[in-house]
Amino acid sequence: MKVVRAVVWWALCGALFGTWAGALVARTWVPWFNTPSAGVIAQCACEPLTLSTISHTISTELIGMICGAVLFVSLSLVMGAGRTKAEPPKAATPPAAPA
Repeated sequence: MKVVRAVVWWALCGALFGTWAGALVARTWVPWFNTPSAGVIAQCACEPLTLSTISHTISTELIGMICGAVLFVSLSLVMGAGRTKAEPPKAATPPAAPA
């Protein structure tokens, strides 16, 4: 159970990290993606553009969250999260001498 808890913890941390990374990427990628090509005059319809921008931002964060979760689960498995070191068996005590 300890291994599962450790892997889930790493997955949640990775998902959070991936969401932050996705948000940082979306700051530059979404405006670039929505910029008209050279020579085109931008006369935008604001509602569809806003909905599209929100959709792209959320999808980018979702992709980042999934990638981060997969990356951190992989790291937790490689690093051996939750594993305990095996203790050597204790020496058997000799039986008590008869009285």
